[in-house]
Amino acid sequence: MTTTDVVAPRRKGAFFLLGAQWGRYVSQILGIVVLARLVGPADFGIVALGASLAGLAAVLGDFGLSMAALRAPSLDGRQRTNLFWMNAGIGGLAAALVVAIAHPFAAVFDDDRLVTVLLLLAPAFLLRSASAQFRVELNRSGRLGRLAVAELTGDLSGLTVAVIVALFGGGYLALALQGTLAAAVTLVLALVLTPWHPGLPRRGAEMRGLLTFGGNTFLVHALNYASTNVGTLMIARTATDQVIGYFNRATQLVNLPIDQLITPLTRVVIPHLADAPGPAEVGARLSRFQTVLCYPAFAYLSLFVATARPAIEVVLGPAWADAAAFVPVLAVAAVFQTLGYPQYWAFVSTGRSLILLASEAVGRVAMIALAVALSFQGPMAVAFAIAAGQILLWAAAAVVFLPRTGVRSSVLVRAALAPVAVFGAAWATATLADAAFFTPLDPLARLSCTAGVWAIVVSALIPLLARRDLRLIAATIRRR
Repeated sequence: MTTTDVVAPRRKGAFFLLGAQWGRYVSQILGIVVLARLVGPADFGIVALGASLAGLAAVLGDFGLSMAALRAPSLDGRQRTNLFWMNAGIGGLAAALVVAIAHPFAAVFDDDRLVTVLLLLAPAFLLRSASAQFRVELNRSGRLGRLAVAELTGDLSGLTVAVIVALFGGGYLALALQGTLAAAVTLVLALVLTPWHPGLPRRGAEMRGLLTFGGNTFLVHALNYASTNVGTLMIARTATDQVIGYFNRATQLVNLPIDQLITPLTRVVIPHLADAPGPAEVGARLSRFQTVLCYPAFAYLSLFVATARPAIEVVLGPAWADAAAFVPVLAVAAVFQTLGYPQYWAFVSTGRSLILLASEAVGRVAMIALAVALSFQGPMAVAFAIAAGQILLWAAAAVVFLPRTGVRSSVLVRAALAPVAVFGAAWATATLADAAFFTPLDPLARLSCTAGVWAIVVSALIPLLARRDLRLIAATIRRR
């Protein structure tokens, strides 16, 4: 019987994965730019509405089993086989659920296009679930290059087909097809590139610990899904498809770069924390990862908020300009979400799934309740509810729940102070300069001037406030 142990990713493999993840980010940005000029905001809105419901199937299809498998110190052949069949079975049920609710969901919003959208989205959940354990196996065995190839090729394939369909006037059909095609290509490549292949389900394997951790993680992800998508659903109650499209694009532009950092970092961080000798060392390692995460994430957020309207007009076109109104509020939520990821890593790496669930429940339930309560005040009120929920989520974890893992919250807070100061000052200065001098300019000139002020401030403050952090980041990069 073969057993795989967690292999902490070596520097070369980790860099390859991070590089490929940024390749995925570039491809997604190109997709946003190209598809935004081929497909209108209303079509984006209807697909976003369908995806907000179908996303629950994605959470259900994984059931937390991929994270349970990733953090397990070792897995034998029977466990891996059983996890594969569980993922595939649950993914099949999730896809069937999406198909079953397509017509009722379309009837609620009185739009028959939602039936087609959900039918096109449904197969993706089975395909992603079926590939989950192959991707975990590549991660655990240190074959991060192969994992990166499978995921990047899948994204590029889905984007290529979507652009072709959009060029022929496919509209929302192009957007709905993109994810399913990407999932299909990723599954095929993961199957080919993974040396391990599952057999038939086996009895006698120790599954209880994996299922317990996976179940708790599933509940966390379900809460995350509900709080993330409640904004789209609530806005749909009172606004047009076009406004939904603005909100969806603003959310994606704010969060996409951070998501591209989090996915590979999580795959690197969790194995790296697994061999830490105690809570103090877990905290020290998390502090380094907090610093590595905050600088690129906060740099992007501060620059994007300062230049939101001209940037969106230049990148997506004038038809999308009104999406800029949502950016500052959603960016506040993204800042606290970024600060919360090391807390999440601490809970997962120490096996505290129940504490993680309790911590997430506090902020996520509040976020959902606020979004529902404020939805009749308009779309911007929903955005404020999401930001308030993220702040509460971070604060509850820092004050109440994280100390129960033995990791001190003050260590993580200190790691974030310098990047907050640098990029907060750069955002404030660039925003004031834009309002005072650059607003009358055409979008490209306004974007260039405001971004130039931002770059000058960052260049001046980095040597003063962040020299130690830069040395720490360099040392972390050099460390295996």
